[in-house]
Amino acid sequence: MTSAQSSARRSITQSYRFQQALGLWAIRIILIIACLISLFPTLYVVLYSLKGGGTSLYSPTLIPQKLTLDNYTKLLSSQFPLWVRNSLILGGFSAAISVMLATFAGYAFSRLNFAGRRYGILILLIIQMLPTVGSLVAIFRGFQIFGLLNSLTGLILLFGFGGSALAVWLMKNFIDSIPKELDEAASIDGATNWQTFWMILFPLLQPMLVAQFIFGFIGVYNEYIVTTVFLSDSKLYPLGVGVRLFSTQFNTNWTQFCAAAVLGSIPIMIVFFLAQRFLVEGLTKGALKG
Repeated sequence: MTSAQSSARRSITQSYRFQQALGLWAIRIILIIACLISLFPTLYVVLYSLKGGGTSLYSPTLIPQKLTLDNYTKLLSSQFPLWVRNSLILGGFSAAISVMLATFAGYAFSRLNFAGRRYGILILLIIQMLPTVGSLVAIFRGFQIFGLLNSLTGLILLFGFGGSALAVWLMKNFIDSIPKELDEAASIDGATNWQTFWMILFPLLQPMLVAQFIFGFIGVYNEYIVTTVFLSDSKLYPLGVGVRLFSTQFNTNWTQFCAAAVLGSIPIMIVFFLAQRFLVEGLTKGALKG
């Protein structure tokens, strides 16, 4: 190989590396810009919550001239902590019930043989596509009959036992990814279906259980339409309905509204950061095999 050929090859290699590095930096810059655009509304809400009381969202500067915690102090002395507690109760119990039912249903569709097993999960997914708003009248009438209107218990039963077909489908796929040889080995040792499920499969389901709980919790925690229809007592309001009281017929206290948004998002962030490892693992395994 001549020196000219070696020089040409080095030039091509350097050019390729330069183009590769340039492409990587271009991707990084695009991602940074996208992150800044996504974070700007959050930053605006946080800064506006530190502004003095006001009914206008307009601000001549991004950073308020005078920062104050008055909005947070007023929130903590109002019914806001009660609304957060109600949201935590609704989200926690509803998600726990939903995860329990999805786990049992997912195990049945994955491991047990019964009539309609093949099409049952498809029927559940089709039913899930129907809007909840369309059935509110029937649900409202049922709540009237059983005396569950204006109660957290009724909403917990609705959200928990209403369940999620997607949760059942993901749980089934996750259980499908677990080798059936484990079930067969347990059966040879004389284990029943329940013993196999509880002692063999259940410990392996932790990532999916956590993922389903998080999504169920967040969905109920942020619920607005259904809770607005079934609750009339402000002491029973969850967070999404309670902050509506900051808006009257003539104006809205946007600074307190922003402060409520900041404080109200803290429980969700805590739950997410504590369980993000299980969330990624659960969704990855649950979606790979269908």
